[in-house]
Amino acid sequence: MTQKKLTSKTCIWKKRSIFFDLPYWFDLDVRHCIDVMHIEKNMCDSVIDTFLNIQGKTNDGLNTHQDLAEMGIRDQLHLRSDGKKIYLPFGHGDTTCLA
Repeated sequence: MTQKKLTSKTCIWKKRSIFFDLPYWFDLDVRHCIDVMHIEKNMCDSVIDTFLNIQGKTNDGLNTHQDLAEMGIRDQLHLRSDGKKIYLPFGHGDTTCLA
């Protein structure tokens, strides 16, 4: 048997799941049982809450914009300050005053 045939029979997976990078993944008793329905619901709720800007439900807040500035990405979404007030930018150039 050639090396190519041996490799294809012993290694059946082409890609390693990103879930294996999670620190708690190896401690789970049943790793293959992911609740897809609840994951989809939570993702959909998060996206809808962000789009509709529902107070208390959106993930688009002060900490998110500070993280973007710290990572150095999405300059148009960084917090803006005029000396006295801090402005939280929304999409398309809209801003809201925080303090």
